[in-house]
Amino acid sequence: MEKKKLLPAYSKKSPVKGLKHALETADAILVGAGAGLSAAAGFAYDGERFQKHFHDFAEKYGITDMYSGGFYPYPTLEEYWAWWSRHILINRYDVPVGRPYADLLRVLQGKNYFVLTTNVGCI
Repeated sequence: MEKKKLLPAYSKKSPVKGLKHALETADAILVGAGAGLSAAAGFAYDGERFQKHFHDFAEKYGITDMYSGGFYPYPTLEEYWAWWSRHILINRYDVPVGRPYADLLRVLQGKNYFVLTTNVGCI
């Protein structure tokens, strides 16, 4: 059985060329993705975006970002679900496709791939 060389020698000098070659010749591609894609797309969980959508929770409970708000011990189930329903709406349904996601999908187009993500959004 012939051993297939995964990356040609030039990949050490030019990692981008090596990655391009690997993507072009791979039988399958596994993508590991996380919050970096969302951050690169501008979907911040704090700052102005957080204040725009969760200012009432920030004022009432002192919550400073969407991540920590998910762990807050709300006094009622109504407030717990108010938080989570808004969080899901803002971060899953009311967001456009971020450019990093669209770029990744374009690179993977026509390939056999699987995306393993810890992220809210996925391809």
